[in-house]
Amino acid sequence: MTEVRVLHARSGVVLQQEGDGAYVLTSLRGSDERRFANLEQAERVFDTEVAASERDPDIVARLGGS
Repeated sequence: MTEVRVLHARSGVVLQQEGDGAYVLTSLRGSDERRFANLEQAERVFDTEVAASERDPDIVARLGGS
């Protein structure tokens, strides 16, 4: 079993760290996960993706917002 640690989760976007040290970003806006070796870069992309999700009416509706 692979150990996974969730670092951030907001607005349909999740940033987690896998047991091998890789940072993985998933989002309701896309079907593919994105992998990063660097936490700083992963967090920058996370923040950008959260902002985009919060401006997307379809995502907001899926999350129960108006």
